[in-house]
Amino acid sequence: MRYEFARLHAELKTTMIYVTHDQVEAMTLADRIVVLNGGRIEQVGAPMDLYQRPANLFVAGFIGSPRMNLLTGEVVAASAAGATVRTTAGETIRVAVDAASAKAGDRITLGVRPEHLSLSAEGDVLTAEVLFVEPLGATTMAHLKHPASQDTLTVQLAGGAPARVGESLTLHVPADQAHLFDAEGRAFSRL
Repeated sequence: MRYEFARLHAELKTTMIYVTHDQVEAMTLADRIVVLNGGRIEQVGAPMDLYQRPANLFVAGFIGSPRMNLLTGEVVAASAAGATVRTTAGETIRVAVDAASAKAGDRITLGVRPEHLSLSAEGDVLTAEVLFVEPLGATTMAHLKHPASQDTLTVQLAGGAPARVGESLTLHVPADQAHLFDAEGRAFSRL
């Protein structure tokens, strides 16, 4: 059906409004997406703009499959050139955002997409326990437990990656791929 809608849109060369709760349909069919929450507009933009630069926690958690990993913490240091945060588990992570409006001690939520985490003990890292592993051929999805998150974290690894239930994985968080949200859930602008 997605192919047929896309074909019709291209053939008719006309504006179409398509309402869906399926984010895959929205991401694949839309030139622009309006994300609504309880009848309120949360963000409007091109699909990849919403994915790469969500305006708030709602959009960050809604757009993307699997969803963005969200961890709680606080600001350690902040400036227009970036922020350093500490998760509630005690891990220190640098984030490439304009955090000029933040100050040390502010409560934050750190966001990172599953495909941006990588197996590495170098740089800024998180350590989480493997709960479940999904070998999918070209990729492996590992679902993890981390004390700074109420939800299960997900990491997308290469197919056949060594991940076993019960073991701990150390995952690198790249500063330029991480997201940061203030206590009200608003995103800090990424650099």
